[in-house]
Amino acid sequence: MCLATVYVEDGGQREEVMQDVAWIKPGSGGLQLITFLGEIRLFQARIKSVDLVNGLIVLERMTTDPPQMVSSDRKD
Repeated sequence: MCLATVYVEDGGQREEVMQDVAWIKPGSGGLQLITFLGEIRLFQARIKSVDLVNGLIVLERMTTDPPQMVSSDRKD
């Protein structure tokens, strides 16, 4: 199974924000990150880098707004 740990980089600082991320879906409000168990969070960020070997994704924050929690009822 290929799950990722996601970090947000802001002002040169990197902070871990989610583990076990299985899906990333772009949308008008930013990036929707979904874990294997269905937890969904929305980040106003862009993808800075993806390291598939080590399962690391680095996002770059677009605003200072905190991530939004979204209902875990996935609709694919």
